[in-house]
Amino acid sequence: MGVSGGPLAPQFHVLMRDMILRRHALLLLSLLLAGPAAAQEAPATGGSMIGRIFDATGLRAPPPPSADFVRQSRPGELDYAPLTPAPAQSRKKTAAEMEASGAQLDRAIADNKRKAARVKIPN
Repeated sequence: MGVSGGPLAPQFHVLMRDMILRRHALLLLSLLLAGPAAAQEAPATGGSMIGRIFDATGLRAPPPPSADFVRQSRPGELDYAPLTPAPAQSRKKTAAEMEASGAQLDRAIADNKRKAARVKIPN
C-alpha cells in the first residue's frame, strides 16, 4: 500500500500541509526581519547611487575652470535677490495701541447699533 491509499493518507496530507505552512511562515518572517537590515545598507536615494556609478565610470567630471574674462567680470561676492519671499516680521502692539484699537471697536459697535435702531422692521 502506498501513501495515496490506505490508513496513513489523511495524516500524510495534514503533515505536508503543516510543513508547507511552517515554511511559508518562516519565509515571511525572514523577509520581514531582513527588510530593515537591507534598508540600512542601501543608499539614501537612487540619485546618490547613480552619482556613484557615474563617478566610478568617469562619466561625471568636474566642471572646467572659468575663462579669465569671466572671472574678471564677476565680483568677488555675488549679490543676488533670493527667490523665496522674505519672512513676515510680526510687530506686537503696545498696550496703548491695543486700548486704542479697543476704543475704535467700541465706537464701531455703538455706531452699528445706532444705525440698526433706525431700520424699520416690516410687519
